[in-house]
Amino acid sequence: MDIFLSQKYLKLQNILLQHREIAIAFSGGVDSAFLLHAACAALGSSSVHAFHASSELLPPLETERVKLVVQERGCFFHLIEIKPLSWPEFVANGADRCYLCKKKIYQEFLADPFFVEGAVLCDGTNRDDLGQNRPGLKAVAELKVRTPLAEVGFTKKEIRLLSREFALSTWDTPASSCLATRIAPGESVTREKILLVARCEALLQETGFMGVRVRLCEGIATIAVLQKDLPEIQKKHVFSAINKGLAFLGLRKVVLDPQGRSDLLGCFSV
Repeated sequence: MDIFLSQKYLKLQNILLQHREIAIAFSGGVDSAFLLHAACAALGSSSVHAFHASSELLPPLETERVKLVVQERGCFFHLIEIKPLSWPEFVANGADRCYLCKKKIYQEFLADPFFVEGAVLCDGTNRDDLGQNRPGLKAVAELKVRTPLAEVGFTKKEIRLLSREFALSTWDTPASSCLATRIAPGESVTREKILLVARCEALLQETGFMGVRVRLCEGIATIAVLQKDLPEIQKKHVFSAINKGLAFLGLRKVVLDPQGRSDLLGCFSV
């Protein structure tokens, strides 16, 4: 392990060791999985609780994948069912949607009967997140949720590097987000739109485009694939087939984001 990263990891361990019991807001992504691993290594699995919010906003089978990741660590797992489509302020899809959602979810975790008295709730916010527009960070601060990875200064790249070194199955997991993020701001979030996004992205994944995003705005779908996949999807026969498939699902127009999404693992030699 690189000496610089080794020192950072040791600092992370020392932060975690300040607590007897740790609860982690666990999404199953690379950041929270790395934090879960570090917590279990520092305190022992019997002192670590992973809290996961399950809802219709997550891609199908996501909760099952999350369960498998937690099983690898052997800690406690708490599945919390949430119903964000029953929250009027969430459905309105205003600028504060992510803040409201994050706050409600973390409040649910903190109020859960299985939340151990005296435990601290942590999440996987990293240093890179602090420089982005993330309304949910306001909720994190208000509820005094600890962010050990950001405190140490871990970047996403460093977390992936160490996750690979520790042989974590999540080291190359593509960045993910809830399906509501695909709905244009100000346009109401509905169950029908969420299901449509899920079906569209599933179709593209079946075609071989992983890490894809399908954004909806008034019936128009904008496809954003990884930058490395742009040459493939821009082939006339490939895009034509996708266009037909998405039109069959009810979309009136399909366009391609010419910029694509940043290649998630471009900094690694795999």
